[in-house]
Amino acid sequence: MSHRAQIVPLSLAVVAAMLSATRLLAQEHDTVWVWNAECHHPSIIAIRIRLDSTTLYRSSIPTCRWGPGREKGKSSFRFTPRRALVWYGYRREEGDPTRKDVGDTTAAGTPFEIDLWQAGGEADAIELGVTASARDGLHMNTIHVLRPGRRSRTTLAPGLVLETWPEAGHSSSRSPRP
Repeated sequence: MSHRAQIVPLSLAVVAAMLSATRLLAQEHDTVWVWNAECHHPSIIAIRIRLDSTTLYRSSIPTCRWGPGREKGKSSFRFTPRRALVWYGYRREEGDPTRKDVGDTTAAGTPFEIDLWQAGGEADAIELGVTASARDGLHMNTIHVLRPGRRSRTTLAPGLVLETWPEAGHSSSRSPRP
C-alpha cells in the first residue's frame, strides 16, 4: 500500500473523530426542556390525574429550557380507588404476540402510590415518567410526553387519565436563573 493510500484513511479517521467530538460538544451545550424549581422565568405547566370524573391529583410545575442534566422534578401521591382498575400492557407475558392482553385487574380499595418524575428532556418536550405501585408490586410504568406549548393526554388505565397543559397567564420565558 502506498504512503498516499495510508494517509487518506488516517485523514478520514481524524476528520470523523473531530466531527464526533464537535457533535458531542454541541449536544452538551444544547438546551432541553426541564422540570426544575430553579427556572428563573418558568413556563408553568398544569398536571392533573383523574379517575373517571374525579380529580385525584392537581399540581403546577415550573419548566424552562436549560442544559441537559438539570432535570430535577419529581412528585408523588397516593389514592385508593373505589372501583377495580385494569392495567393493560404492563405485565403481559412474553410469547405469543397474537394472544390478547387481558390486563392486570386490581380490586376496588387497593391503595396505590403514583410517582412522577422527569425521565428525559428534549428540545420540544419533557418525558414524564409515571409509575403506579401497590403493596403487591408495580402495576404500571410509562412515559407521558409533556409538550410545554400544548395539551397532552395519556390514558394510564381505562378511566385513569394524566393530562398536562400550559397554564394561562404565566411567563413563557425559557431562560434559567443565572
